[in-house]
Amino acid sequence: MKRIFFVLAIATLLTRSGIAQDMTISPFHLGFRASYLENFHNTDAICPTCGQYSNGRGSGYAAQLFGEVPFNSFRRLDLTFGLGMADRGGSFGEALSSNLQVLDPNTNNYVPFVRQSSYSASLTYFDISGGLRLRPLARFAGYIGAGFNAGLPMGRSTTYVQTEKILSPSGVLYPETGTTTRTDSSGVIPGIQTSFGLTGTIGYEVPLSTMITAAPELSYFYPLNNVESGFRWHVVSLHASIALRWNKPPHFDAPPPPKPPPPIVQQREDPRTMAPKLAAVSLSGEPFHIIETTVTETFPILPYIFFDSASATLSDRFAQLTPFEIAQFRENELPHKSLESYYQILNVIGGRMRANPDATLTINGTTDGREETNEGGAMKGNGAALAMSRAEAVRKYIATAWRIAPERLIVTTSTTPKNPSSTEYAEGFEENRRVELSSSSDILRPIVHERFREETATPALLPLSLTATSRIGVRDWHLAIRKSGATVYETAGTDAPPQTIEWKPAAGQVESIAKTLNEHDSLQCELTASATNGAQSTVSIALPASKTVNPLELSRLSLIVFDFDQSDINRQNQRMISQFVKKSLYPASTVTIIGSTDNLGELQHNQKLSEDRAFHVRDLLLADKPDAKITETKGIGPSNLLYDNHLPEGRYYCRTVRVEVETPLESILKAQ
Repeated sequence: MKRIFFVLAIATLLTRSGIAQDMTISPFHLGFRASYLENFHNTDAICPTCGQYSNGRGSGYAAQLFGEVPFNSFRRLDLTFGLGMADRGGSFGEALSSNLQVLDPNTNNYVPFVRQSSYSASLTYFDISGGLRLRPLARFAGYIGAGFNAGLPMGRSTTYVQTEKILSPSGVLYPETGTTTRTDSSGVIPGIQTSFGLTGTIGYEVPLSTMITAAPELSYFYPLNNVESGFRWHVVSLHASIALRWNKPPHFDAPPPPKPPPPIVQQREDPRTMAPKLAAVSLSGEPFHIIETTVTETFPILPYIFFDSASATLSDRFAQLTPFEIAQFRENELPHKSLESYYQILNVIGGRMRANPDATLTINGTTDGREETNEGGAMKGNGAALAMSRAEAVRKYIATAWRIAPERLIVTTSTTPKNPSSTEYAEGFEENRRVELSSSSDILRPIVHERFREETATPALLPLSLTATSRIGVRDWHLAIRKSGATVYETAGTDAPPQTIEWKPAAGQVESIAKTLNEHDSLQCELTASATNGAQSTVSIALPASKTVNPLELSRLSLIVFDFDQSDINRQNQRMISQFVKKSLYPASTVTIIGSTDNLGELQHNQKLSEDRAFHVRDLLLADKPDAKITETKGIGPSNLLYDNHLPEGRYYCRTVRVEVETPLESILKAQ
């Protein structure tokens, strides 16, 4: 509040004092208003893990263009309207929680795990207002106003950050940050609504000239609805403002302007002669070529949901959909990539259980073995509660979001997983903090994408030599590569371009080009540059390009997931391989089998482990198909990590065997 009165006092000193008794009467006013806001947040928001937040506050700024039109001939009552921007952000009061216990490294006793949660929001609105302004006395420049405001949320400017800090015991850190603080979640505020409210204003106009006035103002904004649809959240704002008004002068006949002096003719050099001289040349030794392959890909499901230490909150990595998104969800539209499909596991299972009303799911919550256990290993206290809470978090989402009957979701707990990862490494503890999913039905069957088109481009890198010169200097440049008028790649910079640009086409760019590329075709490469005087020039070259259809169809069992340091093939994977062999192998098919591991452990051991995995798969495949033409079986250890090994799921998906089957299209057509 002190800051608001300070702003008003400074504003009054910067304007000339006096009462606007002889101000020019004008048909209307136009003006600009700048405001400092003190925001008061009133809420009953609840944090699922830390309790209810209290009311909070924040500060912000606002700017507005406005107009005022007289409502009567006395020029005492005006209709007002305005457009602008207002920042009503702030923070909730902090919430404390101590509902878990952890091992105190200082005393080696289990003590309450005390956390302090904070929630701050950035709330920027595009403000539209209308109302009335009244000057009660004819010879007094003070006024009052009342108006209605509608605020439209400004997209990515309406965001939140929820953080958490460990207060006690001392010495306990979050593993993901290595500090006592972490960000629980952030992003665009979900369910944010258009803001409606009422504003009351008092102000006093001080003349700066015959047509311009300045007015210190104090305003109060009262909201009529919540910021977000999910809970009560009101933001009341107190504004300290300066309003500058331009009063349209009365009409009069102005004298004609003097005739301009005759122009001085100067000889100038044609600016076009100073435009940059350009050249663009492809340095690739081969033309750009796309091969289009028909692929059938099988993604086994990893039946584990991983949790942070001492947490039962589902990670943001796992997709949790709104009712509208659930109505649009289609399993066959998932990305053709393992991890992206894995993060949709709860929705895949929910959709399959909805389609199969007889299916049940067992949800087993576990801990890493040191999250509240006795010396003998039996769970006690909050260790058992934590395992149950994790299982309940998974059960609650599937039951609530997908409307699955609770009796079909069976919740169990255990001290550690059935097949735990080795705790010789810290990563083993991460992998054991999980929920295990199992079912007697086929709801955990692999995700199969059948006969989709996959494009690969050669060469993977296209180097381009660029030249732009001008005797007065090059100001900026722009390079674009287009196909059929659509831009597939562009880059730009200031000064002259670098001598070489290396374009590495991304998967999305290759797919976009392939849609319109013919067997013998080209891409258009266009270089534009401007000299320091603005003179511009452009040069275009054609990059030879082509597309062919692969005569071989590819069937890929992308990943067979193994537990830590294991090469045995469980029954589920055995059935998966048998089904894959029956469906994918033809007499003319050839097979390659490649095993791999994560990056944990000794290199030689991992190399041997990857080979064991590959050869076990080979033996099982030959048992089903003795005449299969296997051209290669090998292990590569951790030499080609396909996924992020900082994540437990990334390590699991690296413990794999990749089986690829190539079959001539004509063989498939004959068999059909």
